[in-house]
Amino acid sequence: MVNEERLRPMVKMAMFDKNEGKHCKPMIEYSRQDYVAMEMLKSFVTGTIAFMLMFGIWAVRDIDRAMGMLNAAYLKDFIVDVGLKYLVFLLAYLIVTYVVYQIRYTQGRKKVKKYYNSLKAVNKMYEREEKLRTPSQD
Repeated sequence: MVNEERLRPMVKMAMFDKNEGKHCKPMIEYSRQDYVAMEMLKSFVTGTIAFMLMFGIWAVRDIDRAMGMLNAAYLKDFIVDVGLKYLVFLLAYLIVTYVVYQIRYTQGRKKVKKYYNSLKAVNKMYEREEKLRTPSQD
């Protein structure tokens, strides 16, 4: 016979496993510091690629101006200007990444904690049913 009291939490846990469990897995495997550092490293790489793509698009779109800046007199200023823009862009990108993944980690840990509490509750129900089934031997 199906125990409806036990079935509801089990269905919720199964839905969590199916939908959100994959996204919350890193919250179980890593500490907050490691998780955020890993995501910031990924963001560093993707931010660098994104900046290069944007710079390339600008250079192709405005090729006359870009070639004029490659003049020997302006080359140093051009490199410093592009370098500063890269640093500002990357710093802003990493700050956003840090905030977003801190929030995601906190929310994910709350979901995982809720999942484990449901798991404990179902386990207690099983233990209680087992005690009722087996006769006590006093």
